[in-house]
Amino acid sequence: MGAAPATTVLRVGDRPVAIEVRGFQLEVIDGPDAGLIGRPTRRGFVVGTHPPSDLVLRDPEVSRQHLRIDAEREWILRDLGSTNGTRVGGVRVREAILDDGALLECGASRLRFSFTEAPMRIELAPEDGFEGLVGRSVAMRELFALLARVAPTDAPVLIEGETGTGKERVARALHARSRRAARPFVVFDCGAVAPTLIESELFGHEKGAFTGATDRRAGVFERAAGGTVLLDELGELALELQPKLLRVLESGEVWRVGAERATPIDARVLAATHRDLAARIGEERFREDLYYRLAVVAIRVPPLRERRDDIPLLAARFARDRLFPDGGGGAGPGWETIFEFMKAHDWPGNVRELRNVVERAVIMADPKLLSADPLDAFAELRRRAEPAMRRRVSLRAARDQTEREYLEDLLRSTDGDLDEAARIAEVHRKSLERLLREHSLKRR
Repeated sequence: MGAAPATTVLRVGDRPVAIEVRGFQLEVIDGPDAGLIGRPTRRGFVVGTHPPSDLVLRDPEVSRQHLRIDAEREWILRDLGSTNGTRVGGVRVREAILDDGALLECGASRLRFSFTEAPMRIELAPEDGFEGLVGRSVAMRELFALLARVAPTDAPVLIEGETGTGKERVARALHARSRRAARPFVVFDCGAVAPTLIESELFGHEKGAFTGATDRRAGVFERAAGGTVLLDELGELALELQPKLLRVLESGEVWRVGAERATPIDARVLAATHRDLAARIGEERFREDLYYRLAVVAIRVPPLRERRDDIPLLAARFARDRLFPDGGGGAGPGWETIFEFMKAHDWPGNVRELRNVVERAVIMADPKLLSADPLDAFAELRRRAEPAMRRRVSLRAARDQTEREYLEDLLRSTDGDLDEAARIAEVHRKSLERLLREHSLKRR
């Protein structure tokens, strides 16, 4: 078995600037590209015939994105749903741990995997933010560097992470930095639409296609029109619709319900999920080929407990936004220090829970104390925030309670205006309606 890649954080002064992971090279030893060598510059190394593959082959029997090699505890090879498959040591595999000297076969090409003396260096983003995302931790600055590389391409991206980590914000950041930024960003929540309507909402329908179809309607891919589609909560998509979605991704065209011909589309596809899709594949609840078609680039958004150094930074930002919603002020010097006490909490609801606790604490706090000495502000905010942080409940219950409280506050502050509430929450209205149904909440 290959040795686990040792990881070293490189620093200039106290600031991390790069990560070093045990390096490897992939040499083509047979096939049209014999002699070509690829070396990784990030944790996920893709081999295929089309950019943004890291090793681009000319072999016609190799798929557009054929396989990916990921740095985990070992270097793991995963076939990306290729047409002709991937073999390691002559055995066809979907996933395999790579040993030094392993021989890979894809199409008519043979490649040799071997460790190198020189480590792989992963540069961290120099900034503490990316298109509205905030973080100075190693985990987030590694994420920002990956986003900067992926954003200009049209590669499908699967964004994975726990509830409340900000997956939709990551998707919006990718769109904002892309060449499609001036075009629409359309969100489709796979779990928010009634099963009887989901195909029509996703692909569109013709007039008279079914009872109630009084007009022709474009689906999300057509409405994106040169922009980006986010398939939110992808793990909730009905199994019977997954082949149709795969067909859209592979053909670049959609069939509206009741249509006699296909309609070409031009949209980049991003997907987000808090589900373990690998487990759902094993349970035959999610198609493996659709997974690999969407996970050409897989991005994991880290939970707050893995980036505790970002908690005071985020809390200060939320406090400032609550106190100065027009952006005309600042939360004052030392506010990050004030929120240091929050680093000890695990934040099972992640950024969403943190925002809710901070905003509630600011609202309930005495304004005179907040604008007084930092020690007074610290004591006041801690007094207001700690009751919510001390509760010891299950992860699911904490998330549900935080989400419910947030939704109640949102409905109250907007007087039940769901369009305004969806705008503030930065979610699609249908997603908001689904959350309200889940928590048995009604508009005022």
